[in-house]
Amino acid sequence: MLLVTTWFGSFLLDDGKVVEARLFPKDPAALADRLMTVEDWKPLPEERDLMASVDEVFVVEPRLERVGGRMTSERAPFLDPAAHGYEGALLHAAMIEVAKRQMRRAIRPEDHLHQAIAAMDDLQREENLISERLREWYGLHFPELARTVDDRTYLELIVAHGRRDRMPVEGESVGADLGEPEEREVRGLAELVGQIRGRRVSVEAYVERAILELAPNVADLAGPIIAARLVTLAGGVEDLARAPAGTIQLLGAEKALFRHLRTGARPPKHGVLFLHPFVHGAPPWQRGAIARAFAAKIALAARADAFTHRRIGPDLARALTTTIEDIRRRKEKRPTRPRARAAKEPRSARGRTRPR
Repeated sequence: MLLVTTWFGSFLLDDGKVVEARLFPKDPAALADRLMTVEDWKPLPEERDLMASVDEVFVVEPRLERVGGRMTSERAPFLDPAAHGYEGALLHAAMIEVAKRQMRRAIRPEDHLHQAIAAMDDLQREENLISERLREWYGLHFPELARTVDDRTYLELIVAHGRRDRMPVEGESVGADLGEPEEREVRGLAELVGQIRGRRVSVEAYVERAILELAPNVADLAGPIIAARLVTLAGGVEDLARAPAGTIQLLGAEKALFRHLRTGARPPKHGVLFLHPFVHGAPPWQRGAIARAFAAKIALAARADAFTHRRIGPDLARALTTTIEDIRRRKEKRPTRPRARAAKEPRSARGRTRPR
């Protein structure tokens, strides 16, 4: 017997003739369920029922070979859906339902993380822009305040007190007076900056929680925010796990890499990894080696997060610290480069006499 499954049912055939059939329900959602099951390489209940009814079954799909069918190269005959009471409009509706489900399935947790990272960067950019505008505006009235307090206190004082004569800060000011309409707008702008900062902090906390669930080993090694940026730039945790260490090292430096390939400029040594204190806190001549060692450990951490789900981050962090200490010891002194040769004199400056 030959078992054949179409979009409208499963059939047992003998010499091309239908011996037994299990037709699917004439409902787009039910058909979509079965089509998605087949796409996931799982057997249908109708197929299991037919296979249990006979001693030996030949199949034309590797999907069914795993559940007891014998693979054959025989071509399955065409089965007309109209002969069994099915119309093309039903298949069309079922395929639309399948497409909707595939689109929902295609959205992964990494997609939410990508949007959160982008939102965090947008909020940081807007916060910096409006804060600078606030400093310039309020500086017309009280320019000395920005030099005496930090950014958070600066906003809190403007929101709470407004004019400089109400500020709990001593000292004279060279600023002009501030009218009530201007005071109202400046205080509103300071409130807006505080709201944007609060939202950015909230999104940053979400990013840290999300990356600890998606890639805990990478987060242990690189820190939550850098780990989230690496996963986002790579396209996902599995994409980061499949990337070689050299690619991980340069994630975030794509523009510099393409400029190097296009113009021959100096190649980049690091991308997002520069944000980590291990890299940006090192002397320039050590950063390339540290970034390479860092990327190699991140590659191992990402593979554990994606495939084995073992917690190896702390062990990798200790090994990375040992490696970086060795790099700092070996590259303690700035390397000396040979002096470039003096430029050749132009031909006109050489000992050539003018013709008489």
